[in-house]
Amino acid sequence: MAQPDSTSNFARFLGGVLLIALGLVLMLNSASAVRLIIWLLGAGLLIAGLVRLAEAQQDSVRRWPVMLSGGLLVLSGVALPLWHRASLPVLALATSLVLLLGGVLRLASVLRGQRQHSFRGALTALAGVFGAALVVFWPRLSLWVLGVAFGGWLFLLGVHCLWSFLRPRLPAIPGWLRTARSASLTGLSAIGLVAVLGLGTLTAFLHSQSDTAAADDFYLPPASVPAAHGQLLRAEPLAKSTPPNTLAWRILYTTQGHDGTPAIASGVVTVAESATGTLPVISWANGTKGVMSQCALSMGPNPYDDGPAAARETMLADGWAVVATDYVGLGTAGPHPYLIPAAEAYAVLDATLAAGQLQDLHSRGVRLGQSSVVWGHSQGGHAALATAEAAGDYAPNLEILGIAAMAPATNLPELAESVADTSAGKIISSYIAASWNQLYPDLGLDERLTTRSRMAVNQLSQNCFSGTGALTGLAKASQLFEPILSSEALDGQLHSVLKRNSSIVPAGYPAFIAQGAADSLVLPSMQREFFRTSCTPEAQIGYLEYSGLDHMPLVGADSALNEDLVAFTHSLLEGKPAFPQGSTLCRK
Repeated sequence: MAQPDSTSNFARFLGGVLLIALGLVLMLNSASAVRLIIWLLGAGLLIAGLVRLAEAQQDSVRRWPVMLSGGLLVLSGVALPLWHRASLPVLALATSLVLLLGGVLRLASVLRGQRQHSFRGALTALAGVFGAALVVFWPRLSLWVLGVAFGGWLFLLGVHCLWSFLRPRLPAIPGWLRTARSASLTGLSAIGLVAVLGLGTLTAFLHSQSDTAAADDFYLPPASVPAAHGQLLRAEPLAKSTPPNTLAWRILYTTQGHDGTPAIASGVVTVAESATGTLPVISWANGTKGVMSQCALSMGPNPYDDGPAAARETMLADGWAVVATDYVGLGTAGPHPYLIPAAEAYAVLDATLAAGQLQDLHSRGVRLGQSSVVWGHSQGGHAALATAEAAGDYAPNLEILGIAAMAPATNLPELAESVADTSAGKIISSYIAASWNQLYPDLGLDERLTTRSRMAVNQLSQNCFSGTGALTGLAKASQLFEPILSSEALDGQLHSVLKRNSSIVPAGYPAFIAQGAADSLVLPSMQREFFRTSCTPEAQIGYLEYSGLDHMPLVGADSALNEDLVAFTHSLLEGKPAFPQGSTLCRK
């Protein structure tokens, strides 16, 4: 084998640095917009190919196989960004086939005894072969898996290039250190093979699972339904997954749709086992769970799989009741009025009214009081703001003490535009498209979709955004290389309806708006602007951003929001609203 010349050395050094950087960026940003992932993949493949071509000039034994592999990588890197209209499985397959050929060539040279460290080489080659086969036989590979897998491959290739450059320039390495290094590299190769096989197994498992339940007879309306809203139709004890030392019931009740038509909704009522007397109420508005009937939290394996669980358990122990609606169309007959504020508000208010009629509570000497604080996260934050706005006219007997809106979906046109190209944003867009196509037929929303995005809506809208369903939905969404709702589709009448359904802060109610400073779904910049424009002389608003927290971690068990939320809610009941320390205030 010829000695490396200066060109080959420079290629190894520069290529190694760039490949390590690209690999890290790709792995850390594998949930980003599709276009970014494609460009990162293309750049990585191009650099990897150029490094192979440079190395081929110094490898007389394997020159032609290495040149062939390098050439294919270069062509793939150039073609990938230009082939943006292909589907993810096609792109992943094309890229993997290039790597498959490289793995086969490497494996062939190992079997012919043309490579040192044959065992390690065989492991690395097999990882490439199985990685390609994973895409060939399981085309539902998510963009995240693709980004992590190829990012890791680019990173390890970069490390190999740098080591090849540095090795001749380093002092002689003791024998024991060479042995340890060889064993470490062999271990990394084995880990790579195991990781590829594990990703395949995990992906197959996620796509074969469903943790959503089928609706049972509880959600069917009785033969005689009262005309009035807020009437309890049915209740039964809920034994599964309840918080410690609590009692819970699922309820069925009357409400109204966004246009005032009668509707039926379901929900969950929870109190502490030791509760007595009259209890103030947390009216909880669930975040996005889907738009299909089977997505109701009350029928799922964990009806409490939403929101700040630590704060909720504290409030229950402190003598509050928690009433959570599923909304119309989740559990009960649809369509679900997704992000339509009037329908969300009616469902929240009527759940609270109906919960007060629970005979099981009355028999225990417990009553639900008229005082209520509305909590909600994400879609639920949007619903919480709408609930306080509607309460005075719709449910005058309820006393809304205040609102806690966590990362609320406020400016819907900006939200739809800002997340259009992300996997989570495509799921939200598909929910809007599926729901609003039925509730706003005059929009002609279905006609605004491309053939590919229409197919995606049909698939994604069937998925619930919870448990393994959320992971499966994100995997499917990452396969679409275009937004569900394009910029053109979001213009005109649809923009007007999105704006009309956006949030406002109702005057006369203390409102605490909590936002994760690292939220990649509901952007902090959007929330700051919403707070700024909502600061009127009549407003009583406290706005607080939580450093480093994304959309879901904001309401996680370790979030400081839990303690702040408890203190704020207690202060409302005492009649002395106190916003959390550090809040930016806008009050009378």
